Amino acid sequence: MMRRAIVIAILSLAATPAIAELRLPCLWNPFGGCSSSFVSPEYAAKPVEPLDPEAALEAINAYRAENGRKPLVLDERLARAAAAQSEAQAGRSRIGHYGSDGSTAKARARRAGYPAKIASENVGAGFKSFGDMLKFWTQSSGHRTNLLRQNVAAIGIAMATNKSGRPYWTLVLGGE
Repeated sequence: MMRRAIVIAILSLAATPAIAELRLPCLWNPFGGCSSSFVSPEYAAKPVEPLDPEAALEAINAYRAENGRKPLVLDERLARAAAAQSEAQAGRSRIGHYGSDGSTAKARARRAGYPAKIASENVGAGFKSFGDMLKFWTQSSGHRTNLLRQNVAAIGIAMATNKSGRPYWTLVLGGE
């Protein structure tokens, strides 16, 4: 009887179309906030909106202003570091904070020419627009902490898609 229940449960999960999108973004996160979510078929069918870095900066600065934080500026070096991480994530079809070579956000920022004293990073996948990605980050304590850091002055933002078109987002926040 127990074996039959287990088989039925496994088959039910395997037959669920949304299970194909199940992603466990991390096994351990010192800031908390590891999560997985399922999306509606309508959302899954939406096209990915191209990233507009200026509009992303404006949205981030509006959120920071609502929370009493100073505005940030776009930095091309941090954008290169973010792009490298988005490409790495898309290439392996998995999010994470370590680069394909094991590098950290701070190391990637420095490699891109940014003399980071601090570098924080938010990553995410599957969101069809930067606005949707930002909304998720603002509702997650660890991501929100990064967005509202007082000791950062600049950001780089990037998005890359994997072979199936799934978007991978990276925001690098830096302070010199």
